[in-house]
Amino acid sequence: MKIYDISLPISPAMPVWPGDPAVVLEKVSSMDAGAHDNVSRLACSAHTGTHVDAPHHFLNDHRTVESLALDVLVGPVQVVQIRRM
Repeated sequence: MKIYDISLPISPAMPVWPGDPAVVLEKVSSMDAGAHDNVSRLACSAHTGTHVDAPHHFLNDHRTVESLALDVLVGPVQVVQIRRM
């Protein structure tokens, strides 16, 4: 079985679900500016980018993402690109 990664890169320019906060990516420290490390801060909704919703998102059963068996996340799929107008 071939595996395709369809994950989208997270960036401030990416679309978000209507009503969700925009992605904020802030450089906190930079080695180019003399810091000892490169550090960024990321603020976003749990619905940002390519993700899996926990069952609890739609069902009030308290099952979180880590309760999902991995085999339910892998299988045949058809990927369709929809261009923005």
